[in-house]
Amino acid sequence: MPSLARALSSSLPVLCFISSLNAAPGRFDGLVLPFKEVVISSPVQSTLTALPLKEGDTVRAGDTVAKLFSRIEELDMQRAKAALQKKEFDNKSAANLYADKIISEDEALKNKIELDLAKLQYEQAMELFRLRTVTAPIDGLIVERNREVGETVSAAQPLIRLVDISRLYVQFYVRAEDAGALRVGQTLDVRCPVADANRVFRGAVDFIDPRVDAASGLMRVKILLDNKDASLKPGLRAEVTPPVS
Repeated sequence: MPSLARALSSSLPVLCFISSLNAAPGRFDGLVLPFKEVVISSPVQSTLTALPLKEGDTVRAGDTVAKLFSRIEELDMQRAKAALQKKEFDNKSAANLYADKIISEDEALKNKIELDLAKLQYEQAMELFRLRTVTAPIDGLIVERNREVGETVSAAQPLIRLVDISRLYVQFYVRAEDAGALRVGQTLDVRCPVADANRVFRGAVDFIDPRVDAASGLMRVKILLDNKDASLKPGLRAEVTPPVS
């Protein structure tokens, strides 16, 4: 399923071109978009054993959002750890024997190399085990949960969609000949009649697309807003104007 940003913005150049013909000078119609939207996927093919969170839950970066079957990887990690401990003991013994000139330098070096390989094998086993725990890459809100416990998932198959709305983008389009009046960092006012017709949100221009849409002659602009109280929702239409002096 396409993301909210892609689905709503795909038709926006034409919509904004039509509205810009009727809008007052310096006023633009825009669309509220999430600051970040991430689809969390399974890194490997496995079976889901836990999905501790539901739609609507908030998460912090690093929180566990899913667990995959990991018993085999856990046993491999334990085996690699035991092998590493043995190699550490062998290398220590070899170092003492070499110091007493009982074994050759080649024999001592061989034990050292075997220890280094055992460390790499243990690190690899730990990484394979860690892949069975899926974590959130950003702070955000879970808006979709696509799988259930007990299902088998393939690598890169979507599990959860996560959005960060602590900040928001307001995206709008301007005619190429009017784009020169805007600059990155410029302050603009935003109103969302559906949310609160009387409230003014103030943000700064974060991005001005250097490309001009060939069909409409419009350029894309994005404003970044703080939204700590979550009063604005992605998908709302917005009115963008210069601030009142």
